[in-house]
Amino acid sequence: MAAFNRNGKPVGLDAQYVGRLPCSTCGIRSMKLPGRQGGLCIPCYADECATAGRRAATAGAWVAASFVGDPCLACGSRSVDANGWAFWCNSCEMQTAVALPPR
Repeated sequence: MAAFNRNGKPVGLDAQYVGRLPCSTCGIRSMKLPGRQGGLCIPCYADECATAGRRAATAGAWVAASFVGDPCLACGSRSVDANGWAFWCNSCEMQTAVALPPR
């Protein structure tokens, strides 16, 4: 379910999976965003990004900032959602795309 395009950029989850199937990591919350091994819920996506960021930082590489989290990392609201490729906070209206939209 997690796919990459020919340029190596992540491609979002298909609409048929978003909010319907359980997270491939925790199995508790529903899939909202693409992960390395399948669809992830918002907290598991944030954990995966943090882990990848720590690995890259220790290797001396630059890491793209991840603002995805539940609660929102900008305002602390729990009113956050994602549609398979983008994440947003309903309170502070912060938005970020985490993948290319699926075709």
